Amino acid sequence: MNDFYENVIVNWEKRGFSLLASVLMILSVFITSGAYAQSRSVTGVVTDSDLGGGLPGVNVLVKGTSSGVVTDFDGNFTVEVNDGAVLIFSFVGYKTEEVTVGNMSHIVVELQLDAEELSEVVVIGYGSVEKKDVTGVVASVDSKQFNKGVIGSPDKLLTGKVAGLQINSSGDPGSSTDIRLRGVSINGEQPLFVVDGVPLDKNSGTVGGRNPLNFMNPNDVENITVLKDASAAAIYGARGANGVIIITTKSGEKGKMRVSYDGFYSISRFSDNKVPIFDADTYRQVIIDKAPQEYEFLGDANTDWVNEVLQVAQGMQHNLSVSGGAKDTKYYASVNYLDNQGVMRKTRNQTTSIGLKLNQSLFNDNLKLTLNSKTGFVKDQFSPNVIGSALRMDPTRPVYEENSPFDGYFQWGSPNEALATANPVSEQDLNDQKGKTFRSLNSINIDYRLPFVQGLSVEAVGSYNYSKGEYDAVASEFLKSRYINERGVGINDEEATKKTKLLETLLKYHTELKAIDTRVDLTGGYSWQNFRQDQTKFAGDSATQVNGKYVSTDTTFFDLAPLENRLISFYGRANIDIKHKYLLTFSLRRDGSTKFGEANKWGMFPAGAIAWRIIEEPWMNWSSDLFSDLKLRAGYGVTGNQDIADYKYNTFYELGDQFATYQFGNEYVRTLRPIGVDPELKWEETVSTNVGIDVGFLDGRLNVSAEYYIKEVNDLLFNVAVPAGSNLSDLVLTNIGKVRNQGFEFVMDAVAVDSENFSWDLNFNMSTNKNEVIRLDNSAFDPLFGGYDDRNNIINGDVGQTIRVLKEGESIYAFKVYEQIYDNTGKPVSSSNPLDMYVDQPTVDTDNDGILDSGDGVINDNDKVVTDSPFPFLMMGLTSNMRYKNFDLSFTFRSNLGGHVYNNNASSMGYFDLLTETNVTNNIHESSYETGFKTRQLHSSHYIEDASFLKLDNITLGYTFSQLKFARIKAYVTAQNLMTVTNYSGIDPETFTGIDNNPYPRSTTFIGGVNINF
Repeated sequence: MNDFYENVIVNWEKRGFSLLASVLMILSVFITSGAYAQSRSVTGVVTDSDLGGGLPGVNVLVKGTSSGVVTDFDGNFTVEVNDGAVLIFSFVGYKTEEVTVGNMSHIVVELQLDAEELSEVVVIGYGSVEKKDVTGVVASVDSKQFNKGVIGSPDKLLTGKVAGLQINSSGDPGSSTDIRLRGVSINGEQPLFVVDGVPLDKNSGTVGGRNPLNFMNPNDVENITVLKDASAAAIYGARGANGVIIITTKSGEKGKMRVSYDGFYSISRFSDNKVPIFDADTYRQVIIDKAPQEYEFLGDANTDWVNEVLQVAQGMQHNLSVSGGAKDTKYYASVNYLDNQGVMRKTRNQTTSIGLKLNQSLFNDNLKLTLNSKTGFVKDQFSPNVIGSALRMDPTRPVYEENSPFDGYFQWGSPNEALATANPVSEQDLNDQKGKTFRSLNSINIDYRLPFVQGLSVEAVGSYNYSKGEYDAVASEFLKSRYINERGVGINDEEATKKTKLLETLLKYHTELKAIDTRVDLTGGYSWQNFRQDQTKFAGDSATQVNGKYVSTDTTFFDLAPLENRLISFYGRANIDIKHKYLLTFSLRRDGSTKFGEANKWGMFPAGAIAWRIIEEPWMNWSSDLFSDLKLRAGYGVTGNQDIADYKYNTFYELGDQFATYQFGNEYVRTLRPIGVDPELKWEETVSTNVGIDVGFLDGRLNVSAEYYIKEVNDLLFNVAVPAGSNLSDLVLTNIGKVRNQGFEFVMDAVAVDSENFSWDLNFNMSTNKNEVIRLDNSAFDPLFGGYDDRNNIINGDVGQTIRVLKEGESIYAFKVYEQIYDNTGKPVSSSNPLDMYVDQPTVDTDNDGILDSGDGVINDNDKVVTDSPFPFLMMGLTSNMRYKNFDLSFTFRSNLGGHVYNNNASSMGYFDLLTETNVTNNIHESSYETGFKTRQLHSSHYIEDASFLKLDNITLGYTFSQLKFARIKAYVTAQNLMTVTNYSGIDPETFTGIDNNPYPRSTTFIGGVNINF
């Protein structure tokens, strides 16, 4: 149920009775006093079972008579009854209750919302419709279903809640999220976010911050709608290729002021003790076994380096909101403070968010004004990612060493140890990295219903989105890399501002053609949105403190050229409802973007969908006891993608890096160099087809939806290699190829139990996805062409090595490895001869029949094979909400099946030669004894592992003190990331890229909190 619209509808009616209630109460006293001379007075209060506040205007009728009263402004009532009387409580939108008075003198009644009586309204692009009339694939999640716990941004509320939506974030406090909807793309995968009607820049992050959505208070979110298929998202045209996530924030309600407080305290710790390295005592035995010549040089310490760089983190939140309103004015204001430490030392996120929404109605509700402001002040503290160093550092060495020239920290410091692992604790303590972000999103919405044309309204939206980020880093002169090279104190300062302006105007018209029993809703609009970014940065060495601030005389200053682009759009949509049975939706959007040249600046994005509400057919009347809904849907649409950098359609000049300088006398000047471009660059297009069915059973207590979709991306925007001398660079962004995603989705919502003392709601979602590279370019197929390496995700262990590839006929970004040979015991073969370790793949055509049928006796890149996909085939989520009297229990399970992960921690550390590499002793991965590898084998298929898992994301137990007169108080405890079931040998199988190489460790968090509603 969409709480936002539900509460607006219900509370509009209940508050509208407030004046009438007072009059009727006075009249009822006279009526009942004359009719019941021997009666007695009974008092009571009627409340909303969900919101807890008193309900005004509730009818309280003495059963079997015409006598009764209505509740007052606070839900109170007094009624005259005889012995044995039964009171009937009824109110629009709520289930009717009957209570036997007996000997009670005061009665407390909680009314529950009637889900059948209230039509659920779903927010879609530039409007809303009743859920039963939706033709596209739309998922709506309200505040009751959101994830619980330490939630720093609204996007994390949805993890595990929507079929086909994959959300991944690290354990970093306030971390950004990587989001995929219905499969994998190559050029940008983030959906478009729309907040209260304002589309946000998909690249809205700035320096000094982790997540661009951290400025928004998640407690302000009322509802989130996900537009999945192109028929629903095409109204957003150029930015809807990866879906659209619409966030609707809370509004005030008519009635007296409500004050709400929510606060918690949290403790977090590293969630897994499965760190696959040796402790100090075991490590000494490993040295005796594999490098005995080094034993006498080992230290005397027993240092757990991973434990040294981690901490038990603490956090807290305080959220205060005030809301209310009169007949024509409603308001909602909130302030939220979140302070969250990370489990890695020297990491922290502090956010102060302020929200304000004002709704004003004028001219008999013909004119509606909405002012909305969301502002956030974010402070972030960063730590270098030292997990890899902590895993590798010799555990017999101490953290601190007396008389150390490295400010008291132990270091491998001799000249021949320059490449040895640096002390990870010193890397944390001697780096001071901080960021500050200010972001403010302000908008005004004007909706005017023209009185002289029935059904016609005009709407205008204007917004200004401003963000400023600062990043300041100071590196101590005692850091190993700086001390050895005598670089002194290093500084790195960056500052960036982003400004986005939006103006949208819409015409909406709806009419009913009664002669043919048809309703028509038309929407047409114009959109103008401008984006600008300005950024400066400077870095320097040998800095000294001046008035408390480090200043460097050896400074390299960058004043980057401003980036600016603009998007202009015209769009229209028609929704047609014929006899409440046949639903049609057509939309068309034309976008013009300055990111493309004149010949390809404009793109056209059409979409259509149909639905058949079979339940409304006369011949389905027999099924009313079985079905509450039965609808078939089909949709087709085209969306676009312009998620590329600016100015890629023409040759511009950019500043060369600091190593590309030209000498003028004694001065070295950085050069300007041209950028290689494709002047024919054009829109990337996504074509989506969807068929689905919605079925409701048992008067809406059980609802299921099933979908099958195909999503094809054409004219992929991708950097490809070009022949030497044919362009100004070796890589050029151009349009190539085609990829396909297809799969099934299933969603089930069930009210398992609904009684006075116990209720239980369940939501289950499941989705499959199979992706494939259909075509990469138009060149002839070369059987030995290994595909395009994914150079955006370099692996650890050697310089410039990759593990993922794009190749025709294979899964997108599948792993490319040597096929490992195993012995009879199942152990991988380890040998100095690669031919003994890896399969010599067929690379030679011995009989000239065009088929490669023999190996060439050499193991090289041609022998690498494309194997498993890093992306799950099946994703599932289960959310349960139970209530027993005043107790409530909710939890969310989430599972991914079928994906694979490359264990880069094992591949980069799982060999015995590492014990003495870089002229020092290093720790190694435990898997070295399982494989027996003496040398590094980064591309062995042995390191590709099953990434399937089952996680208990969160569980919350609460108790509500509902009988207090002054407030409704709920106390709760929550645990996040409590359990992971997996066969993966590493720390955590869940990675967005499928490469496990020292990500920020996820933590288990325990929370105790209280919610108070006055």
